[in-house]
Amino acid sequence: MVVDGGKVEPSSHVLDHREFRGVPLTPEPGARTELRLVVLTAVSACLDAICYLGLGHVFPANMTGNTVLLGVGATTGDLAAASRSATALATFLLAAAVVGLAVPLQASTAAFRSVLVVETVLVAAWCGWWLALGGATPGGAARYGLVALAGAAMGAQSALVRTLGVPVTTTYITGTWTSLSAGSGARLRDPGAAPRGRSRRLQALVVAVYVGTACAAGFAHSRIGAAAAAIPLGLLVLVTASRPEAPPRRNG
Repeated sequence: MVVDGGKVEPSSHVLDHREFRGVPLTPEPGARTELRLVVLTAVSACLDAICYLGLGHVFPANMTGNTVLLGVGATTGDLAAASRSATALATFLLAAAVVGLAVPLQASTAAFRSVLVVETVLVAAWCGWWLALGGATPGGAARYGLVALAGAAMGAQSALVRTLGVPVTTTYITGTWTSLSAGSGARLRDPGAAPRGRSRRLQALVVAVYVGTACAAGFAHSRIGAAAAAIPLGLLVLVTASRPEAPPRRNG
């Protein structure tokens, strides 16, 4: 803050939600990075919808929902449901921790792609295992194994996107909803306080893609069952095979 003649002026360096979670500010992502983020959002929405419908009401990407389901299952005596949510949560956290340990915030293009390759392998194993079961609803150890693979893939993706410091996430959208709505309110109050237009567009696009893809994946699962698992795998292969964009250089 700068005080001049009793008038308080804003600081030249304004903190945003990224700095509060330990991620330095970055320039806005380029067009290819934006496209990757949108497709990765579609991947996570697919996995959440398909796993919720086909693996016993569990979310591999949305850990807020999983934590609630874990608590509900534990307090209502549904230990199977609580165990599924705990499995997803544990593998998500483990994968995120491994990526956080291995990949710095200023990750190289090679490191970024390497994590995408690992995520693709995890989702391919998830898809292949489920299809190998003949399309039946899995039970027992197979169900827990599939939940674990999906949770690990989403944990890796969450930690990877975090290294970019972009104003969106791809595996849960509570923060994106908050940024989008709070930014809209700030713009009504003071147009200069709102996020940059491109950031707002990306946030709105991520929310729309997440909702739309979840609907499409749910419909696909209701019609073709386990074969719908191939949808997020195909999307992820496209992202991994696409020409990478150099990660943006951070300020500071």
